[in-house]
Amino acid sequence: MTDTHRFLPRHLGPRPHELEPMLRTCGCASLDELIEQTIPADIRLREPLRLPPAASEHEALTELRQIASKNIVARSLIGMGYYAAVTPAVLRRNILEHPGWYTAYTPYQAEIAQGRLEALLIFQTMVSELTAMPIANASLLDEATAAAEAMTMARRVRKGRGRRFYLADD
Repeated sequence: MTDTHRFLPRHLGPRPHELEPMLRTCGCASLDELIEQTIPADIRLREPLRLPPAASEHEALTELRQIASKNIVARSLIGMGYYAAVTPAVLRRNILEHPGWYTAYTPYQAEIAQGRLEALLIFQTMVSELTAMPIANASLLDEATAAAEAMTMARRVRKGRGRRFYLADD
């Protein structure tokens, strides 16, 4: 079974055999009753959404690229070493373009943090594989953390000798 087939049942709501025990635990006779008790009435829609027909992934990406092509490329204000960087395709596809890293998909942590943690783990694994080193530290994505880690490593290598670090003020 491919990852695509395992993803859908895990993330698209309860299966029929799970519904009855869930409703019993919540004290509801139906899914509609659970929704009535859970979702405030003033934010619920009473009629179905008027959505266009579903598009394939290819069609959706084509449309999004058309929309994105209207953007004006301007000066990047991200700064601190991230601008004008070449991002290898493997990183772009497997981290930046992977929706699992920036969407809420865990039942216990419905926020972007879980995706960031997983992205850091993938980054760390790729660095380890690319450098043939047994370990890699993912926090090197953050320059301040990387500087602190470099200073800690330098101090450990010097076995505690030397107590000062000199840093440029810019």
